[in-house]
Amino acid sequence: MEIKSVTLDEVKPVETYNLSFPMKPELYHVLRERFAHLPFIIINNGSEIVFGLDYYHFLVSRGEVYTEAVQMDISEKEALFLNFNLKDRLAGVNLYERLVFLKRILPLAEPPEIYRKTELGIDISKPLVERLDVLISTDFRFSLVEGSVSLKTALRLCDFRSADREDILELFSRVPYSSSFQLRIVEMGEEILFRDKCSMTDVFDTLGIERYMELEKPQKLIFDALFKHRNPVYLETESKWENELKGLDLPGNIKVAHYPFFEKKQLEVTISLKDAVELKNLIKKMKS
Repeated sequence: MEIKSVTLDEVKPVETYNLSFPMKPELYHVLRERFAHLPFIIINNGSEIVFGLDYYHFLVSRGEVYTEAVQMDISEKEALFLNFNLKDRLAGVNLYERLVFLKRILPLAEPPEIYRKTELGIDISKPLVERLDVLISTDFRFSLVEGSVSLKTALRLCDFRSADREDILELFSRVPYSSSFQLRIVEMGEEILFRDKCSMTDVFDTLGIERYMELEKPQKLIFDALFKHRNPVYLETESKWENELKGLDLPGNIKVAHYPFFEKKQLEVTISLKDAVELKNLIKKMKS
C-alpha cells in the first residue's frame, strides 16, 4: 500500500465499485476542510477506483487535475467490503445501496462472511436473493433511497405489475405508513386486483384517494377506504349497525361505537354527564 499523487485521467471510475445512489460529491466540501491531507480515493493495482467515486466527481467538477490516492493490492471481494464499510462510516449507506452491495458481493462471498465483515442489517433470505434484480431496478430506487418503503413491503411488491407497483410506491412516498400498515395495504391491493381484474390506478380513482391528500392525517382515511372497498360485506354490516343504532333512540349524551371494522364483538359506550352528582345517580340506577 502506498500514497501517491495521480492525475484524474490516470484513475478509472468503474461501475463495479459504485455503491452511491445518489452521488454525493458535495459531502467532500466539508470532509476536505476537516481532513485536508487525507486521501479520499483508493485505487487498486489496475488504477480502478475502489473507493471515493463521489470524491472523484467532486474533483472533476472543480476542474482539478491531480489528487492524492491510496494504491492497494486488493481483490475485488475485499475492495467491495472496504468500499461498503468506509462509505457506511463516512456518509451512511441507505437501503438501496445495501441491496446493490449485496448483489455485487454475493457471487464472491457467502452470507456468514458478509455478516461478519459488515453491518449489513439485512436478512439474506432466499426470497430476497431471488428478487434482488427487481429490487435494485429503477422502480424501487427512489423509495428505498428515501426510506419511504420497508424492505418487507418492497419484497411483496416485487410480484406486482410495474404500473401497479409504481402507484403504491407513490402513495407511500406521499403518505407515511409503518411497515405493518404498508403490508396490510399491499395485501388489500393484491386481493382487489385479483378480484376485480383492474389496476391500482383504477382502484385509487374509484376511491378518490387524491382528495384525502390535502387533509391533515390522510393515513386512516385512505386505509379505511381501501378496507371497505376490499370488504363490501362490511358496508352492508355498517349500514345494518347504523339502522339498529337509530332504532335505539339514544339520548344525546350517550354515544355507542363498535370495534373497528367489527373485528371484535365489543361495543364502547360513552356517557357524558354534567358532574359527580349525575354520575352517582346513574350508578344508583344501574345497581337497583
